[in-house]
Amino acid sequence: MHPSLPFLISAAVLASSATVASANQPEPGLWEITADMSVPSAPGFKQAPVAIQQCFSAADARDPSRILMGVSNPGAGNCRFSDKRESAGHTDFAVFCEGAFAIAGRGSVDFTPNSLRGDLNMNFVSGTSGDTQRVSAVSRITGKRIGSC
Repeated sequence: MHPSLPFLISAAVLASSATVASANQPEPGLWEITADMSVPSAPGFKQAPVAIQQCFSAADARDPSRILMGVSNPGAGNCRFSDKRESAGHTDFAVFCEGAFAIAGRGSVDFTPNSLRGDLNMNFVSGTSGDTQRVSAVSRITGKRIGSC
């Protein structure tokens, strides 16, 4: 599996949560985001959690694509969110990222100004040219604001 996938998924969940205009909106600042991933069809596979720290600006809250630009994943890009259902402190969404490592999925995230927790059920193609397979995976994401940038 592509090593940057947890970073992309973490950013995608944070980006989707950032679009809700409410008192529960994530606050700008330095965030630590942790993601793990499991593959239900391969019970023995569970990726160790991956953590990143990311500066989240007020402008990022208004434009989720700015968050995704900071994520290095050459195989998946131009991510789009659709079918968003938002309420105070919660967002459900669909996401699709194009490229050689295209990702499609549905997710949800619960958040406060200083924390978030979410799940993303996704499908992507794994393997090398001539030997690829479609994989379904589940990513669990947590995040917390740890200070100013």
